[in-house]
Amino acid sequence: MKPSVEDEAFFDAMAMLMAPWGWPRPVGRIYAYLLLREEPATLDEIAADLGMSKSNASVAARTLEHCGSARRQGEAGSRRIYYSVPEEFSGPFVAKAELLDRQVRMFDGQIDRDVPPAVADRFERLSTFYTRMREAIESAIAAQAGSATRSAGADTSDSRGRSSASRAR
Repeated sequence: MKPSVEDEAFFDAMAMLMAPWGWPRPVGRIYAYLLLREEPATLDEIAADLGMSKSNASVAARTLEHCGSARRQGEAGSRRIYYSVPEEFSGPFVAKAELLDRQVRMFDGQIDRDVPPAVADRFERLSTFYTRMREAIESAIAAQAGSATRSAGADTSDSRGRSSASRAR
């Protein structure tokens, strides 16, 4: 795949958007690259198409795999490794929901301490907010998982009337 000017702009925009999440630029660029591909890509393809070293591509791809935003697969009879975007996009959000749940338990444990009422109220409000955030993430993950099973044989038009084929590259 020879990236177009439009593709390069997408790679760079994704890298900038993902920087606040702690993703280094190559990680965001590879994620965008994999989103645009219909087929899995080897590290050689990724490195060549994005103009980076294979070692940088490997580190970035493993980072994506670790956070659940890329899927690694092998080929029978070969040591070649391929990367693709997983069918479910919940990747880093499952871990975020777990972190929110741990924070809720910590805040709830502080409410009964001998602290000023304003502090106890703050802990209670934080607990409520983080609980709602966790529930929203879990709901979105469940809905996405349900839509993946429904779309396997159903019409996959989005809300703007475009089919999944026109959304894909």
